[in-house]
Amino acid sequence: MWNNNEHLVAYFAVPSMGAVLHTLNIRLFPDQVVYIANHAEDRVVLVDTTLIPLLARVIGELTTVRHVVVVGGGDPAPLLAAAGDRIIVHHWDALLADRPDTYDWPEVDEHDAAALCYTSGTTGNPKGVAYSHRSIYLHSLQVCMPEGFGLGPTHRELAIVPMFHAMSWGLPYAAFLSGASLIMPDRFLQAAPIAEMIAAERPTLAGAVPTIWTDLLAYLDTHEVDTSSLGEVIVGGSACPPALMHAFDERHGVDVIHAWGMTEMSPLGSVSRPPAGASGEQAWRYRYTQGRVPAGVRARIVGPAGEPLPPTVRPWASLRSVGRG
Repeated sequence: MWNNNEHLVAYFAVPSMGAVLHTLNIRLFPDQVVYIANHAEDRVVLVDTTLIPLLARVIGELTTVRHVVVVGGGDPAPLLAAAGDRIIVHHWDALLADRPDTYDWPEVDEHDAAALCYTSGTTGNPKGVAYSHRSIYLHSLQVCMPEGFGLGPTHRELAIVPMFHAMSWGLPYAAFLSGASLIMPDRFLQAAPIAEMIAAERPTLAGAVPTIWTDLLAYLDTHEVDTSSLGEVIVGGSACPPALMHAFDERHGVDVIHAWGMTEMSPLGSVSRPPAGASGEQAWRYRYTQGRVPAGVRARIVGPAGEPLPPTVRPWASLRSVGRG
């Protein structure tokens, strides 16, 4: 599923009904998708029609899946042919047609699993990470803090970071918690449609990996696009080149803010907002780093054998990028 309305509905409806939302990362190799779906014992798969060819390649190997729900108006024939008799294929709209518009939501324990993500970019098979209802709520509070992404009811968030990876950095849940608006690009992740969305929808904040911003910068430098609403963008996944940060600031008036985290951390681990009093080159040097650990995150420094090391005390000590799981 892409970043769209139906995916957002699933983000809230699945955990609230007492089930566990498992986001399948479509960027993984097919054998990894098979592994994590079987390891998680997934029973139902939601799939956008544009992704049916990807799912059809592996559906016969998903041993625990019994239902597939197709979202969109595309042709499900390849999936029907590959699914066989063991799996029932449904249509999203048909399942909702003529259904009651109320639901007797169960009471779930805050420590119950609400969502499940698997790491990517790690050695061996992806590792599963379960998030409780409590951890999602606490993480959402952290994202909304000024030291985090500072979301509030006046913000319009362009959520480019995929909802199928690391829970989209917690942005969907944090937006609902704070009253911020969400702008979701679906599968249109190229520079031109993103620039069009920025001009038309007027986001105040956006989040994506550096490659997205590199492509968008090249487009903005050669096209007339109104980006005046966009105050800052959050970059994560890998370290952002300082030249890219300066270019957005100097040519388009957009602040690029480093964030770092891992799937195992829900995922936000640090945000690089310069401390009070920092200015000029001093502030820029700080922004090149991954910033400070926010409230709710406990960090420590360890040596090669895992032994705790004493913290180094210096002005504005910060984390360096060590990757994202």
